Amino acid sequence: MISIKTRSERLADANHLIGQISEFGRRFFYNSQRDRVARFEITLDGKLWLRDDWTGRRIYVAYRGHWRNFSHGGTLRRLVEDLSGYIRTGKRIPAGHFGPWPEWLCSGDLWGYGKEPMAALRDAIRPCDCVAWPAREVPE
Repeated sequence: MISIKTRSERLADANHLIGQISEFGRRFFYNSQRDRVARFEITLDGKLWLRDDWTGRRIYVAYRGHWRNFSHGGTLRRLVEDLSGYIRTGKRIPAGHFGPWPEWLCSGDLWGYGKEPMAALRDAIRPCDCVAWPAREVPE
């Protein structure tokens, strides 16, 4: 599903989601030494960047090769790629980024948050417009 919000509204939504992630579990996207949260930025020429929480440097998120100065792994890179797509096009990101996952996959804890903190994160981000939550089945 496509969001009808403006690009700047989608940028704010994505940054809000990153802010929520930075408050739960292992606090990804948060640097406690500098009290800094990663964030998306759009430059005057219209390019979309991620300001990394650890390095403080901008990462051009449309680049398909190795991201220099990105301080997280592949799981979070994929999330950032999907969020950048949401900002550019309005296509919401899959809710599967936030689990729950089957037990055979990293004991059901892909992010290493623990099941309760991850459930709390899912609850906190449920109102976020940038996530495509599956439709709840209506009991008959």
